[in-house]
Amino acid sequence: MHKSRLDDGSVLVAFELPAAVHADAVSLVGDFNDWSPDATPLVRQDDGCFRTELKLVPGRRSRFRYLLDGQRWENDWAADDYVPNGLGSDDSVVDLTDLATLSVVSPVDVPVSPPEPAPAPRTAPARRPWWQFWRRG
Repeated sequence: MHKSRLDDGSVLVAFELPAAVHADAVSLVGDFNDWSPDATPLVRQDDGCFRTELKLVPGRRSRFRYLLDGQRWENDWAADDYVPNGLGSDDSVVDLTDLATLSVVSPVDVPVSPPEPAPAPRTAPARRPWWQFWRRG
């Protein structure tokens, strides 16, 4: 996830999932799009990763997840935070409350791809996908 402040005061957030997720389609679903699985599809890039960019309002912490192939939920490995969602798993959080460290770009300067490579996947030891706990009788 890469964030940049725009001249108009909004924040451009680039959401990206690596090709390692092994999916044909990925959607960004969160409270900023009313959890609609159709509102924000990610586009597959030449390197196989999925990517989209959204202009978001600063000053908020927004929950989100990725929906893969309309069936499988994943969190962002580079999220600012993770919070329990009440369904037995966690939601990713993009935190736009402290923008002091973000660079300001004009819309014409907005990069098509992030200026640095995507961060390596990180996982919290206590957080495992639900299917790792599921066992057949």
